[in-house]
Amino acid sequence: MSKKKVIAYIVKYGALGFLLVLWMFPIILALYKSISVGGWENYIRVLNHDTFNYWQAIGNSALMAGASTLVIVVISSLGGYAFSKMEFKGKRIIYSALMACLAVSTASVVTPVFFVFNSVGLRDSYTGIIIPMVTFNSIMMLMIMKTHFDGFPDEIIEAALIDGATPLTIFRKVLMPLSGPAIATVGVLSFVYTWNEYLLPQLLLKSAEKFPVTKAISLLQFDRMSQQDISVLYAGLILMTIPTLIVYLFSQKFLQAGITSGAVKS
Repeated sequence: MSKKKVIAYIVKYGALGFLLVLWMFPIILALYKSISVGGWENYIRVLNHDTFNYWQAIGNSALMAGASTLVIVVISSLGGYAFSKMEFKGKRIIYSALMACLAVSTASVVTPVFFVFNSVGLRDSYTGIIIPMVTFNSIMMLMIMKTHFDGFPDEIIEAALIDGATPLTIFRKVLMPLSGPAIATVGVLSFVYTWNEYLLPQLLLKSAEKFPVTKAISLLQFDRMSQQDISVLYAGLILMTIPTLIVYLFSQKFLQAGITSGAVKS
């Protein structure tokens, strides 16, 4: 191995090691804090807490994230196909307007969102959380699916049209069977993003029995917390991340395949 390759090897893995430490430090610190006072029993205290029902919060998060993910996958797949392979008046203008919406953060529109959902009676409901989560996450996923469909040569679509297939048939029977990795990528990202959503539940939910984990964890916080109470809080934070960690670990190959997926380009 030449000297240049050795140096490149050291730099590459040194940078990767630094990034690993950077990413792992908060997790290791939280894990240490969770057992620093009270030990591993803090996790049992979280699971048996009087005010914080962990399993109920997990169920609420799974319901909201699961329903949102399903709708986002459907909308982004149909929208990505339409913007990629169909021609209609104003397509570029509409797509550009949607992409511009990516610059609008959730925090910047919380006031109108609150008043609208409060006025139509959707505040403190699962539907009132799912609708804005779908809205705020669909555009980025639509962009991912459009980019994926752009990788299919137009000749495939033209051949199917000549054979008498409708646009919907082409979508269902030609493109979707080849889009498994991309759909999995959109699904996993949508699930993780909606699971970790904090601002919308904080804004729109007031009943503790409907809190997702990101909101319910606040039930472990109160004034004048002791060192053990702080350790219990960190234990709750660690437990809160386990479901998304499991989802990510089991979907790594789909995420990697989704990034590099696509049909043969013309």
